[in-house]
Amino acid sequence: MSTYTNTYPSFRRFVLDAQTMLPVEIETYRFDPNAENPEFVFDHELTSYYDMPDLSPASFDALSTRFLQDEALALKYLKTKSQQGPKGYVDCDEKCRQTVYCDVTTSTYQDSRTCQGFDPVDFRNDPMNSILISLEEPWYNYNRFPTQ
Repeated sequence: MSTYTNTYPSFRRFVLDAQTMLPVEIETYRFDPNAENPEFVFDHELTSYYDMPDLSPASFDALSTRFLQDEALALKYLKTKSQQGPKGYVDCDEKCRQTVYCDVTTSTYQDSRTCQGFDPVDFRNDPMNSILISLEEPWYNYNRFPTQ
């Protein structure tokens, strides 16, 4: 379930291979509170929805790279991320696609900002996170995406 705004509630069902315990399907169900009879309904299965051969890391890496080039695919991701919520997306330019790519290929806020070309320590535009990074820096290094 999601507590984010501008999204409808949703959940995912992971189907695992009984022998390997690896995921073979990821199904998403969403709730539309505006429907005549509100209930959770099947929305999509991940591999068929994004035309992926399987759920391997290589398939996810290929999908993330496709987001950089394919505006329709990036829009599809954004609409799915919000579970077709009330916030509508109508376009996704190069900057938007880079943001989608960075969001799906990184796991921390600092890595995502660096991937997007921002300095993770920016006291003027992001003082709270900059303070936190400055406090953490002796123990954790945010240089996954070195600047060029």
